[in-house]
Amino acid sequence: MDKEFLLKDIGLNEKEAKTYLAVLELGQSTIKPIALRAGVKRTSIYNFIDRLVELGLIGKVVLNGRTHYKALSPENLVEIEKDRVRMVEAALPEFLSIYNDKVHKPKVSYFEGPNQIKSLGREALLCKEEVLYLWPGPELTPATGGENFWNDISQERREKRIFVRLIRFHGKDKLWDYSASGLEYLRETRWAPKNMQNVVDTGVAIYDTGKVGIFGSRDEAFGILIESQSYAKTMKLLFELLWDKSTPAKPGEG
Repeated sequence: MDKEFLLKDIGLNEKEAKTYLAVLELGQSTIKPIALRAGVKRTSIYNFIDRLVELGLIGKVVLNGRTHYKALSPENLVEIEKDRVRMVEAALPEFLSIYNDKVHKPKVSYFEGPNQIKSLGREALLCKEEVLYLWPGPELTPATGGENFWNDISQERREKRIFVRLIRFHGKDKLWDYSASGLEYLRETRWAPKNMQNVVDTGVAIYDTGKVGIFGSRDEAFGILIESQSYAKTMKLLFELLWDKSTPAKPGEG
């Protein structure tokens, strides 16, 4: 094992490492033999040896008016490394606070039951221009606030001029006051491919605010809101792929 490399790894610079090894080999010595053994100029070695004294690796004593240096137990190297670890651990909360400020982590909110899920439904009213829905069928409506609630959302959405693109399932759906397709409703509906009708049970809303809402089935009655620009972008891409494969509804249909 390269002893000098190891010493540098625990924080000593090259000259400090050479000086420490020289003192270890000499046992106890005055400054001149140490400088010669370490290959360090006598005029500058005091800077390095004082640092080693400060670290507790070397001790010094004055004998007959001359300063002698002696290596202390190498076990002190272990204590130095432990001290470094303790310092890092003590500073860790501060580093983590900086790390949290720099990293954009998604925010996830959970809703349970129709009343809480209404908050998730109202996210559509915060959109700037458009909200996208994948809606599996009418059985989801009672679990997410009910028909009257969604009628109110639809009316307020139209007042705010927020457009809806909606993928629904022809064989599992029925017409409600708020669900018809057409420009007057600021809504365009398409019917998903027939082979998907019995596959999707969960509703999805993709908001242009960088959020994605997930609406659980009537039996589960839960909602999840994920605030993540990258996740919303991915979900929008998947929505567009399905949108292209879906059949446009006729005006007033839906």
